[in-house]
Amino acid sequence: MCIVNDWCREYANLYPKKAVSIGHPLSVIFLLVSTVFFFTLQVFYVAPDVHDGFMYKFFVISAIFTTYNILGNLLACYRTSSAVKSLPQERQIPKPGTEHLWHYCDICQKLMPPRSWHCALCKCCILKRDHHCIFAATCIGHNNHRYFFWLTFYLAFGIFMSMATLFVDVGRSFYLLHRMKAGFGNTVKSLSYFRYVCLILNIFALGFPALMLRFQVQILKLNSTYYQISSRHHDLGFRNNCQLIMGQRGLWTFISPSLRSPLPHDGTHWKIKQCF
Repeated sequence: MCIVNDWCREYANLYPKKAVSIGHPLSVIFLLVSTVFFFTLQVFYVAPDVHDGFMYKFFVISAIFTTYNILGNLLACYRTSSAVKSLPQERQIPKPGTEHLWHYCDICQKLMPPRSWHCALCKCCILKRDHHCIFAATCIGHNNHRYFFWLTFYLAFGIFMSMATLFVDVGRSFYLLHRMKAGFGNTVKSLSYFRYVCLILNIFALGFPALMLRFQVQILKLNSTYYQISSRHHDLGFRNNCQLIMGQRGLWTFISPSLRSPLPHDGTHWKIKQCF
């Protein structure tokens, strides 16, 4: 993730207009097409050969639930702004006595809340900015971090579920290939190799979201951000950290992106851990 993210950041700094006009649409289309492809492959072609009866129905329901959360959290990431300018006007200026906690943005030419940073692609400062996600076509920050976390979780979970089913199916197909006569063998052979290729794609596809999820778990654990991933300055304990990112319902937000879970504050003030 770090290599891809750093490369994207360098490219965005050099060609910001291309990153927005070309990079964003291509990345979103790639993610949507990949999701639809693996869902269709699993539900209509692979799962019927591996599962039957109750297990097949359970698999289909799980696949629908996972796909819903992938697409729902992706949309919520995009639609939920973490920009400082999304705050009410009176909250965009520091309260008396807290000016020293804010920092000056040379581009926006005004004081900004702690942990907020400017994004060259979004062209504004982002509350508790984590990073700019090309797949969500927006910055991940205070207000939409919850959705990005579950997006990476369900991407990794969905691809892992797909990979496990393909492992079973490919193994069964090659077993049948060696037992069947030549007439049928060619058909089974072509199907086996197709699914074998899908399995290889699945394994490679798992790497990126799994690595993203590993980073996000670390960020959730420490209440840090991508560029300060090991920082414990704002680590208030796992339960409090969960609520600061997920909202009042904490990890229960895994159920649905539409589950209401208000955040404890608006992202303009942050408690600091006293002891490290």
